[in-house]
Amino acid sequence: MKRLSICTCILALAAGCIPDDRGNFMVDDSFGLTAGEALVQASVHTGSYTLGVAKNGIGQVEASATVSLDDAAGTAALEAYNSEHGTSYKAVPASYFSLSTSSLQFAKDDVVKDVTLSWDAAALAEFIGTGTGFVLPVCINSASPETIKVNPAHQVILIRLIRTSVSVAQKSISRVIDRKKVEPSEDGTQPELEETVILDVKLDNFIKNVGLTFPVVIDNSLIAAYNAGKDEEYTAAPEGLVKILTPEASIPEGGESASFRIAIDKSILMQDGKLQAFPNYVIPVTLDTRAAKATLKGEAFNAAGLSWGNLVTYVTVTYLEIKPGLSVTREWGLYSTADASWSSVLDGFTAGADRNVTLDDQYIYIAETNQTGHLWAISRTDPMNARLLPVGTVASEGIFYLCCPRIIANTDPAINGGKDVLVVSNMTEGDPKLYVYADGIDSDPSVISLQTWASRRLGDTFTWWGSLQKGVLFFKDFNSAQGTVTFWMSGKTSGNMYLVGRIVAPPVTGAGAYFPFPDNVSRGVCSTRGGESAWLVSSSKDLSTLEGADTPSLTELSGYYADTAFRFFELGGKRYVAYTRQVSSSDGRLFVLEGEPGQAWDDILIQRNVVYQAAIQNDTEQGTLSEEPSPMSSGNSGMDLDVRLDGSDAYIAVLKQNVGLSLFRLSYND
Repeated sequence: MKRLSICTCILALAAGCIPDDRGNFMVDDSFGLTAGEALVQASVHTGSYTLGVAKNGIGQVEASATVSLDDAAGTAALEAYNSEHGTSYKAVPASYFSLSTSSLQFAKDDVVKDVTLSWDAAALAEFIGTGTGFVLPVCINSASPETIKVNPAHQVILIRLIRTSVSVAQKSISRVIDRKKVEPSEDGTQPELEETVILDVKLDNFIKNVGLTFPVVIDNSLIAAYNAGKDEEYTAAPEGLVKILTPEASIPEGGESASFRIAIDKSILMQDGKLQAFPNYVIPVTLDTRAAKATLKGEAFNAAGLSWGNLVTYVTVTYLEIKPGLSVTREWGLYSTADASWSSVLDGFTAGADRNVTLDDQYIYIAETNQTGHLWAISRTDPMNARLLPVGTVASEGIFYLCCPRIIANTDPAINGGKDVLVVSNMTEGDPKLYVYADGIDSDPSVISLQTWASRRLGDTFTWWGSLQKGVLFFKDFNSAQGTVTFWMSGKTSGNMYLVGRIVAPPVTGAGAYFPFPDNVSRGVCSTRGGESAWLVSSSKDLSTLEGADTPSLTELSGYYADTAFRFFELGGKRYVAYTRQVSSSDGRLFVLEGEPGQAWDDILIQRNVVYQAAIQNDTEQGTLSEEPSPMSSGNSGMDLDVRLDGSDAYIAVLKQNVGLSLFRLSYND
């Protein structure tokens, strides 16, 4: 034990003779700014910016650092930054700023000291104006450079001073009030008379930790400015026509935008359920910047020096004067965005699966061309109101389980209560099926198997002539140039249906259709999707009886009718042809041709008297038709339309795959 104690003492004495080198791997003390970047941003409107000065290293000495806003090193750093980055920043005069201190004292163990820059926000904003290229160089130096140096990589920062502009995104909103949109229908149904409009206020540069609130007001003193230079004068609207639903537009702290809502109450324009004629109204909805409020981290704050962009949304409300002849309005449209197909608004719809469309008095119908078996009914009056129909009897077979919906005329009260019937095809390499909603769209459809005795692709699209009780079905043969096969309808809603004939038209392969004229099943137009033309078809054979010769004549139409679907109808005694045109994969159009009473349909097509056209990819109309393509595109097979007569109106649903779905209303006024 005595020997162990002696050894322990010897070891302790030896250890005491070893020098303490634990700090040898630490760098000597130096000063530097804590900003990680050479260029940082600060909002003009906060009136201050705090930066940190650090004493890095082992902590050996007490030292002092100085902070300067007007230093040769700062000027040199700005010139070097501009040269390296290709910028042209200019220095803001140091006289606009003050420092909380220009000298910092560090004890041996001190690491970081803060310095706050302050300025008059309004004065600095006035100096900067609308420019964005102003910086303040901030430089630090050591008071005793022989003792502690400044790290040259962290000696200067450039504070870029950013001014913020406030704007309302929407400059104008126009509403044309049509009596048919506000007066009760023949069955007494009252349309919705109050329309909500969402507006947006935005900052071009957010302000860190600052929130802004603006009262939303109607300011009729701005009407004179609106009327300046206009041919028609707009007047102040009656009280209550536009109501402010969001009294204040509030951008949260650190946020960039906010929404606020107004309502257009059309009941103000009604008397005893009737729309009264009225002058042009304009309602200037604006932000009261004089009563703006700001908060900084929850506390009231003066955000001086803000600049103002557009602050006024002019809401115009005008009366639709009923003029003789045809008038066309787009009831609504759903359009694609850069990120999504138009169908993304329908929860559960498969993008790119829209191809064919039909409509009745309540719904627009679209079948998904895939293997989901989804069949959609979209409300004609509210396109955001959509539902899936029952498909329990739809077979899980074919290329697409469902493909082409059509509404077929029906006169039998035992079928769907005497109302027209929704019929949907599948697409298959072989014998296709028809699904018939004989008991209405709330029940599973019955099934008709189409017997063709051959393996051919049918069902991409189909057309019909006549009625469910006495009519003809047409299916284009995709695989060959053998034209279109026909089936007779005779009131059957289930069982088998047998191929009875063929039209050798169109004489090309691929998806397409034959569109018979309403007054003669043996005359019509055939077209192909993705083709370069369409053909007038004239056959001496009666396709509803198969009597007569079997050699149709084909007349090629101009390129105006490439990639087209057709509908023929009469309105106000005149004849009309509505057709689609795929200008490109991202550009689709609706065209309406007008003919005289009793004029031959083929003559109307050849004369091509266009009385209306509209782009499906956006909401502009004939007078201002936009050439702007859709951000989404479709295949050549992805455009279709259908027409539904409703009293003195004709409704046209137009679909372009991925790109858009629109509903138009045509009215003919004497």
